Amino acid sequence: TPQGRVLTRQPLPYSAALYAEVQHALAALLPEGCVTYGRKATSAEVQQDGTTRVQFQEGPPATCDLLVAADGPRSAFRQHFGSSAMRFAGYFAWRGKVPMNELPERTQAALKEAYPDFGNCLYFVHRPEGGQHAVLYGLGNGLVNWLLYENRSEPLAGPGQTVAAAPKHEVEQLKSTARSRWGEGFGGVIEATPEPFVNDIYDLQDPLPSFANGSMAILGDAAHAITPHMAKGSNLALHDALALAAAAAGAADVPSMLQAYSEARTQECARCLLLSRHLGRVRSGLHPGCKSSPKDGVSFEALVRSSGLCARTLPTGELFLPVWDFLRSRLPESARGCFLRSEGTGLPRTLKRKADNIGDRSGTPMRIPPGAEPVQITCVNHISRETADVERLRRFYSTVLGLKALRRPDFGFGGAWLEIQPGIALHIIELDPDKPTAQGRHPVQDADLTDAGRLPERFIRRSHHVALTVPDIGAAKGTLEAHGVRYAENAVPGTSYVQLFFHDPDGNGVEIGNFDAML
Repeated sequence: TPQGRVLTRQPLPYSAALYAEVQHALAALLPEGCVTYGRKATSAEVQQDGTTRVQFQEGPPATCDLLVAADGPRSAFRQHFGSSAMRFAGYFAWRGKVPMNELPERTQAALKEAYPDFGNCLYFVHRPEGGQHAVLYGLGNGLVNWLLYENRSEPLAGPGQTVAAAPKHEVEQLKSTARSRWGEGFGGVIEATPEPFVNDIYDLQDPLPSFANGSMAILGDAAHAITPHMAKGSNLALHDALALAAAAAGAADVPSMLQAYSEARTQECARCLLLSRHLGRVRSGLHPGCKSSPKDGVSFEALVRSSGLCARTLPTGELFLPVWDFLRSRLPESARGCFLRSEGTGLPRTLKRKADNIGDRSGTPMRIPPGAEPVQITCVNHISRETADVERLRRFYSTVLGLKALRRPDFGFGGAWLEIQPGIALHIIELDPDKPTAQGRHPVQDADLTDAGRLPERFIRRSHHVALTVPDIGAAKGTLEAHGVRYAENAVPGTSYVQLFFHDPDGNGVEIGNFDAML
């Protein structure tokens, strides 16, 4: 808080630098002459021979075997990957930076008193009144960087722009109220900043379903423009680059390389995009359950988890296992905080044991191999009810129980989605007319349909079942296989969501999926 009261701590290795410094350092590692500056790429087209032809604003086009589009949040190339429009978040940020040695001595002293770890961490500052929050951290070389968020119904910058100079009278008002709102330390920093400016906050409306298209890939903000509330914009781009390099090391051709890269990154980036959006709404007081700032770490964590999303901030996947190994060696579970807890991390394991049996209604027991890990579950996602009359059941739950309608993808059969509470839905599903009956019973028990090795997922997803969210669908597959559980798989049309369907030993349908991105 502005008074220096700590709501929650999240231990993480911390470092910060200016974008320009990072860019120059990376460019210096490349062979001389391989980077061309001053040419703006405007469009691309995959050719019949699999190469990509790139057009520039000026000068001749170029033909390449591989195109990686990393042209920022307003990417001209996103249209090739299931284009998603930019979404204004409902608030903007005042921004500024000032050298520490240019601050008055009393401001420096007050800043260090209220924020004793300044220079070694990133501070998220909440005002008790809600609707305003700020970020304060060091950028290295003695620079103090800050952002102060304010809610607003429309963006301030012009069309196609994100930042703008602030009117003089608004800057004067900001500085005149800074100390009373944000305390002597932070308020003094704002007062001493020579030219604060405004930055509208945007992210992608919907996560991209794929980061690969033939010989083209998309990376960084172009692929997953994100709000700043996880401090992950640049980090996600670095993770993308690492995953792309790893895919290149083991690929036979460009399309398979890019497909492996996309599969490694789309779900993780979608989760981060949506979690950061949720954090922004919580911190800005826009979340329905957050009319004022959280009172303590427990209430803050409850609000974070209300998204239904896995809260971890570090990536998963085999490529990032050394990061988690390092974390485990340095930081005990009890000291990590909600963003680093191992539950729900979906850490992949080498699970080579294949399914050879499953418990069924004939009495065959399910054999669970010793030491097999459980599937990592983060929350209940939805409860399903099949019916021969979708509209009648929808009216009942809407009018009698007051459940509100949710947007439902076109699955090719009738149904309706209703919200039970944020992150948990009721799925009303049209009865499958082809579902078999047995000796007058209607319908047969779902598990009866698995006889003779058949596992038609349509008879689970269109019937009564419980659905659970998992943070890592690939890890979940491996875990089910390690337990000897046969499953069927379905990809939701037009999305990157994957559903796995199976039965418990009593024949009850169970669905698990990467539903994080549905929020």
